[in-house]
Amino acid sequence: MKKLTIRFIIGISVFLLAGCATVEDVRRASDLIRTDNELARILEDDRPIDQIAAETDLINLATHAKGEADALKGTQGKIPDAIAYYRIASTAYWRSGSPGVVNLMFEVSNSGTDLCSKLGDRAPDRDCLFLRLVIPFAGLESNANGSGLSGLLDNVNFNDENASSGEIDTMGKIQVSLIQAKSLVQKILDVGEDDRLLSHPGMREYFCDNAKQALDFYDPTAAVFVAKVKEFHENFPNNSLSLGVTLEEARELRKLEKDVPSFCQ
Repeated sequence: MKKLTIRFIIGISVFLLAGCATVEDVRRASDLIRTDNELARILEDDRPIDQIAAETDLINLATHAKGEADALKGTQGKIPDAIAYYRIASTAYWRSGSPGVVNLMFEVSNSGTDLCSKLGDRAPDRDCLFLRLVIPFAGLESNANGSGLSGLLDNVNFNDENASSGEIDTMGKIQVSLIQAKSLVQKILDVGEDDRLLSHPGMREYFCDNAKQALDFYDPTAAVFVAKVKEFHENFPNNSLSLGVTLEEARELRKLEKDVPSFCQ
């Protein structure tokens, strides 16, 4: 089985400030555009020659964006700008790939999402939609690329008249990873019920592409897991070692409460 990996597409939106502006307003507007453009520039290089430099650049960019967001979040009329900076920071922390900034990614994502809730209908749609997706996207990407589910499944064969303790232990690890992945996929699909997607074609296309990719990873992997569970119970009905999961439980694990929205078809 080919190794399954996920790499989510990163959508970048630049938001301009309008209306009467002070010198500081103009500076921040220019900085927001410049910071967003710098994020786009770094991410456009899918395979930078110097991975360490790219990671450092992204973390530095995220740190700057977080600082600007933190400074603006309590100022009336500047919350949309703070949200945009939090979106930039969360994306940059995520794409840096550094385990050391995971907590910061959660912090800025949650801070931005909280501000979106505070603004309600006045919140910037695209930034707020993206912030809802960063954590589940990052989590699912890490699960897919780090757990090695396809490799683990390749190591399990219950049709060879043997069910070793190692294989059973591997099935337990796969089950844990699938439980985590299912929760993340469902959070992604939940965003498909947000009516704001209908009025933003670009964001809708971005969501649909990545929702399909998430489902295309999860469902086939869960299907193979179900098949392995079935093999075990059919071939070793009286095995002294318990697999720890019934066929019914495995099939239930594969099921998702939602599907990719019809507007994505």
